[in-house]
Amino acid sequence: MGIYAFIFHAFTYVNTIILIISCIISIIVLRNNRSKVLKTVAYYLLICGGSDLITGLIVFLLKRGVIEGSSMILMIIFRLIELLIIGYLINNYWLKSKLVWLLMIFSSVYLLYDLFTFQSKGILNYEARAQTTATILLVGLIVANLLKHLKKGKEFSVNNQMLCMIFLAYFSIHLVYTVIQNFIINQSFTNKSFVLFYSSYVLLHIVYYAALGFILFRNLKRHN
Repeated sequence: MGIYAFIFHAFTYVNTIILIISCIISIIVLRNNRSKVLKTVAYYLLICGGSDLITGLIVFLLKRGVIEGSSMILMIIFRLIELLIIGYLINNYWLKSKLVWLLMIFSSVYLLYDLFTFQSKGILNYEARAQTTATILLVGLIVANLLKHLKKGKEFSVNNQMLCMIFLAYFSIHLVYTVIQNFIINQSFTNKSFVLFYSSYVLLHIVYYAALGFILFRNLKRHN
């Protein structure tokens, strides 16, 4: 068990380091790059970095009994912000559909409902249906955007293509993790199984944040 716990904690530290580096790059991009798309990604990474640090602090305080509660509240709030930012990025700059705004509003209200009601069910009975809905919506928007540009043959820069593919890969895999998490939360699993599951989950985020940071860095070098 010790080696698996070490791997998990090592991944979490690497994830935080990657996020810090990406946040530094994001700040530089916000100051020097004119691309609104890249600036939106930069804001997103800064929020991810802030969320990671706050979550780490809350978990630290929870383990030592300084505060009571759950970090689930922060997770749902983060998913809501993520939906609004990524949804805004896809629809405002690429899809430009009024229907998408309505779907985002519906999904946001569902997340808010989840935020205010999950504690009444108890954490062991919680199923992340609102988070799953939001993720499915984002995957659908990304696929619709890619199909739109393929069918109409519109100009779509390499950066935008890379961003869409990264978002599609991440949210598709994340959807699988969310469904599995809903299934195993009430099941009897060994500590080793949980550690391995969440280690792979952290590894997914390491690759995701590193890829987004790389795109920003790549364009930063071009701008300079």
